[in-house]
Amino acid sequence: MRFQFVDRIVDVDLSRRIETSTHVAGLDDVFVDHFPGYPVLPGGLVVEAFAQASQLLIAMSHDFARIGRLRRLSRVALRHRVRPGDELAIRCERCAGGESPWTLEAVARIGACRVATAMLEYTLEPAEPGTDAGRHAERLHVLARELWPVPVAAGARGDA
Repeated sequence: MRFQFVDRIVDVDLSRRIETSTHVAGLDDVFVDHFPGYPVLPGGLVVEAFAQASQLLIAMSHDFARIGRLRRLSRVALRHRVRPGDELAIRCERCAGGESPWTLEAVARIGACRVATAMLEYTLEPAEPGTDAGRHAERLHVLARELWPVPVAAGARGDA
């Protein structure tokens, strides 16, 4: 991923939820024009952090044999500004059972302050070798190993 908005996987409960964190660095190019003298992380990038955390959860839950493709984004609410130096905590939790679609409720917090929420709906796609989905699954697998070095068995909690 060229733009990575997940610095660390804090906790994961496969097929249910993932918690991640990201330190918002003031050196990112996005702050040059958004906004001069008062830098604010664009809301679209907070939503991208939701999407990246959700995709990690889906891929990890399927042992990287399937990935999620965003089908629908709804109920997005941006409540407070995210500024350089903030530690953004993301929690994405699955709402509905079954294989497909995956619907997740995402919440971003800075400390106790809820800064953004959204609902993300995904369809699942097989990650066949040599396909775009397969390459995406490989990138997610590498990222997951870097951010969550604990081996995760399918269906097990990641806090072992």
